[in-house]
Amino acid sequence: MDTIKNITGSVVEGKNFFGRTKEIANALELLEDGNSLILAAPRRVGKTSFARKMIEKVSEKGWNAYYIDLEKSPTEADFVKHFLKELKGETWWEKFVPEQLGVKIKDFSLEFKRQKQDVYRKIEKELPNEKDTLIVFDELTVFFDNALKNEDGNLNDVRCLLDWLRGLRMTRNTKIRWIFCSSISIEHFAHKHNFSKTINDFHRLKLDELQEDEAKMLVKQLANSKNINFPAELIDYMLDKLAWNLPYYIQIYFSEISKLMVSDNTLSQKTIDEAYKNLLDTAYFYHWTERLIYYENESRFAKIILNELSKAKNGKSKNKLYDLIFSELNDADKADEIFKPLLYLLETEGYIMNCDDKYSFRSPLLRDFWFNQFGK
Repeated sequence: MDTIKNITGSVVEGKNFFGRTKEIANALELLEDGNSLILAAPRRVGKTSFARKMIEKVSEKGWNAYYIDLEKSPTEADFVKHFLKELKGETWWEKFVPEQLGVKIKDFSLEFKRQKQDVYRKIEKELPNEKDTLIVFDELTVFFDNALKNEDGNLNDVRCLLDWLRGLRMTRNTKIRWIFCSSISIEHFAHKHNFSKTINDFHRLKLDELQEDEAKMLVKQLANSKNINFPAELIDYMLDKLAWNLPYYIQIYFSEISKLMVSDNTLSQKTIDEAYKNLLDTAYFYHWTERLIYYENESRFAKIILNELSKAKNGKSKNKLYDLIFSELNDADKADEIFKPLLYLLETEGYIMNCDDKYSFRSPLLRDFWFNQFGK
């Protein structure tokens, strides 16, 4: 049996990328038909790894392919610099600015705003369109958020950039396809700021947990890589406890099991239970609490809902959760304005799910971690 490395937290590429067979085939078909894609998935589902897999797949078909990580781009000028350096190379960039724009590299950020329209026109002429091309923007919404926090950033600039990107996609006979992904929902960001029209041409490709057979095979391959005998019934027991079969959760769970096997060669349900308990005392889940900062004014209401759900393994009804928000505000209009969009956001970003008209944590692991931190 093939073995893979148990990479937790980092991007997974090459032979270490596992599963997603149906999603890959679907994405390739959509791209070949001329569609651009938004990868719609909660955090830790593996959007970045999947996007890099698509780069690999289309490259095998002879396409141009570019991956552009925007997480550390604080301004629109930096976005342009990063974009062009990836497309054309460092040396080309160093020639482009002084020759085409008449300014020195060090002065580009200062001059960019004044020459913005001219810069974007020149970029359009330099985009590769001689053959099929895929351009991936990762952490696009994080970039927008960073840009808005910059002293020169504003919503109109974000809208203009999104409109420009949409114009590129609408160009007749274009051979360029795009993938947008981000750990913060692009669709929620666009809706919140009334920008939805700028991305309404994308096909929404949903990523979620692994199929049951893929999840079991992943555990088998991880066990094989560590020479651990992992019987089928114990794999079922592990995945039943996990409930949400994301590759990341499977891998961190297996990592804890593997640590325990160093001192005890006998794998049992007790080992799996102990590994689960150990996971709750690690830093794997802190990002779920930290990222609520992006909810801005709604973050405290999100915490109220999540704190309550961490105490309710069987979930809570929508009305019960609404009552929590109303009791904080004592204003029905304000509660209505906040509650429904917030519930939708928490669901789309993987915190909670709706089943049989009750809301509960999507991941038992996250629920138990949250209870230990905030629910007691």
